[in-house]
Amino acid sequence: MSIFEYVIVLVSVVLSFGIVRLLETHAHLLKLGSKVHWSPTYLLWLLIILFSHIDLWASLWMLRQSEAWTLLSLLSVLAAAVTLFYASIFSAPEFEPGQAIDLWAFHMENRRRYIGAAAGYLLMGIILNMTMLAGQFDWATVLGALPGLGLLLAAIFVPDRRAQIIIPIVVAVMLTVYFSTYFATLHG
Repeated sequence: MSIFEYVIVLVSVVLSFGIVRLLETHAHLLKLGSKVHWSPTYLLWLLIILFSHIDLWASLWMLRQSEAWTLLSLLSVLAAAVTLFYASIFSAPEFEPGQAIDLWAFHMENRRRYIGAAAGYLLMGIILNMTMLAGQFDWATVLGALPGLGLLLAAIFVPDRRAQIIIPIVVAVMLTVYFSTYFATLHG
């Protein structure tokens, strides 16, 4: 096994735990049925976090040719996966038996935690793109991430309802453009 294979297995385990948590959260919400006051904003953030997991996993494929991994590079990749795991955990409401869940209220009370973790992932992504993935991504990718980071910070600190609705839509559009641009280039 190559060093890359060892690293990708470790990171995939952490990412899998995050994805499972997102899916489990959504399944619990569906099971509660009418006791859930749904929020499209909250659901959009869950999708953004889910696709960020996929982004990290697919982006690491570009490191498959790397023959040398330093402890710092391993910890950087692992830290990116851990930030997404925390975003998944922080985005999951506690389920109290018999109690209704208002996902808009949950979002407003907990957004700093899960969007903060997502911002940590984006920051780690910028660092990884400038260091380990240098030559794989261009500066447009890094510079494109900076407005995304600004939007996440605005979502954390600006409680205005309109901002809380518009920001995840803009982030989702940016993520869609990113996926259609860079995932089209992934190949064996």
